[in-house]
Amino acid sequence: MSAIWGVIYRNGKRVSEEAKRSLVDRLSLYKVDSINTWEKGSIYLGCGLQYITQESLQVILPFYDRDKGLAITADAIIDNRSELFKQLKIPKEAQPCITDSELILLSYEKWGADCPRYLIGDFSFVIWDEKKDELFCVRDHVGKRTFYYYCDDNTFAFGTLIKPIFDLVGKKPDLNDKWIADFLVLKGPVLSVEYAESPYEGIYQLEPGHSLTVDKKGRTKRRYWDPLKEVKPLKLKSDEEYIEEFKKVFFEAVRCRLRSISDVGIMMSGGLDSGSIACVAAQELSGEGKRLRAFSSIPMEGYEFNDKKYRHFIPDEREYIRTIGEKYDNVDIEYCRNEGKDSVKDMDKYIDILEQPYKTIENSFWVFSMAEKAAKKGCRVLLSGQSGNTTISFGDFDVHIKTLFGKGKLIKMKREIDSLAKLYNLPKKRVIMEVIRVLLPYGLRKVVSNRVRKNIKDYEAFPVNPELVEKWNVKKRLEKKGYNLKPEKFYNLKDIHKYIVDNVSFSQVAIPETKASLAYGIVERDPSRDKRVIEFCLSLPSDQFVRNGVERRLIREAMKGILPEKIRSNCTKRGLQAADWIQRLKPSWQDICVDIERALENEHIKRYIDTSRLEKELELLKYGPDEDKGRWIKMLLIALVLSKFLEKHYSADTIRI
Repeated sequence: MSAIWGVIYRNGKRVSEEAKRSLVDRLSLYKVDSINTWEKGSIYLGCGLQYITQESLQVILPFYDRDKGLAITADAIIDNRSELFKQLKIPKEAQPCITDSELILLSYEKWGADCPRYLIGDFSFVIWDEKKDELFCVRDHVGKRTFYYYCDDNTFAFGTLIKPIFDLVGKKPDLNDKWIADFLVLKGPVLSVEYAESPYEGIYQLEPGHSLTVDKKGRTKRRYWDPLKEVKPLKLKSDEEYIEEFKKVFFEAVRCRLRSISDVGIMMSGGLDSGSIACVAAQELSGEGKRLRAFSSIPMEGYEFNDKKYRHFIPDEREYIRTIGEKYDNVDIEYCRNEGKDSVKDMDKYIDILEQPYKTIENSFWVFSMAEKAAKKGCRVLLSGQSGNTTISFGDFDVHIKTLFGKGKLIKMKREIDSLAKLYNLPKKRVIMEVIRVLLPYGLRKVVSNRVRKNIKDYEAFPVNPELVEKWNVKKRLEKKGYNLKPEKFYNLKDIHKYIVDNVSFSQVAIPETKASLAYGIVERDPSRDKRVIEFCLSLPSDQFVRNGVERRLIREAMKGILPEKIRSNCTKRGLQAADWIQRLKPSWQDICVDIERALENEHIKRYIDTSRLEKELELLKYGPDEDKGRWIKMLLIALVLSKFLEKHYSADTIRI
């Protein structure tokens, strides 16, 4: 994989030597194995390459074919190499020497702007077509790798990272207040619904599944993958056929992600997603005499679990995790306590790596630490099951019930209600009341909710400056895209599909994955986000995901005999990530409070946040972080993240032009 960058000037300008040096300096934060550039006239391309696969050891990037008038820089691992070899009619003896970037270039020669439709993998790339006098930019189907760009009348600049673009355009852009407003208002980890934007004005993200052509006339964006329109329902004769087809697709998605010049690791919990990927990977690697390194996060020593508050959750999943090591003797499990780590200690470092503020306060320290540890242990590929809940282990009872109701299948509905009540030993009346809530028209529930909540201010979840909310029409924009809805909205299978392939989540997840990969010299790969897996899951009927009250049915059936039964049949307990995050803050809490006080005095943050409300909550928490005040603790730490980001932005950051 790579960090790529480049620029084309339409006014005859060239990149200065100072700017070139600055670009290399920017990459000092990240671990790349080689840095190369190519320049011709007003075109300048760069690549900071990481050696991940055997083919990458012989790659030359950027690469220029003088005869064909084509130049390429690429951040790519192509997974369907065998398929492309056949389609491109590449002789067998030549195949081992063909790099992934060469495959991309050959695909462009054959299919032109349609070439990304034929590629499968994690990639972004730019091709300079000298004969057409145009740049062709592409981001993969699910946006697994970041791709930012800036464009004005005279300049088009791009990069895997944001900061190198500053040097290429000769200025530091203003902050994007609309993005920051979304960041503060949106519930959960979502950063912004404007997935084509970034925290900086004028610096955009190329959307997943899109290409962008830049020529003298301007720029043309094209969507080359639209699964909601392209995927057709799959109708097979039996459950067995569905399961077998799923296994073919899923197993191949895992297998093709094991290409590595070094060890393969996995971030593994005791759940269905990463557990299933680990088991399939272990089988594949065993056939090659290789081992799988598993890294599993567990609570710190002395952690006190509130089992009354979290009675259906498991903070320490070792009893489940170890069953995989017992079943597969080529899986080496390392439990990661991350002693001495907390949500504040490396906050500055994470902001620098991500180039933006973040909200995953509870998880950030162990996710980054795990990637760092895997790299130190010699891994170059780190698997995950990040997207499993929406693909391989999808299966939500409410979605299934709403789907059955919409199709008038009332007898099947009754059967599901009876089965769920029996499976979880619940009173049938309680299940029926929940089903009624799910099926009531949203408009009616909203009227009732508005009456109940009439004295509650919108977006009180975070004390954001109300002028900012009004200026950027935050309430309407978010609700229009299905976010921050009050009350919660329930969807049938067809409607939920648009959130499964939502570019908001695709783009967001790519940011920490891409940038942590670059920071630690390792590539994070997710078989559950494979284009083929997504398309297959979108094609299935609802009863393949939920039946007889059993949620996440597809993966449970497919993994019989492969995944340990303790994990496969677990329907009642779920892992609780970073359950100890508040307790980890206690030893340093007084120092953290001082940092937060200073952050709330930051003149720049008052533009975005009603700091007086946070100051009141901080006063109540000064004697120690109370677990029951977790929501406010998280808000205070998000404010601290934002303050640090603003300080970095407004501090001296020399731009060389």
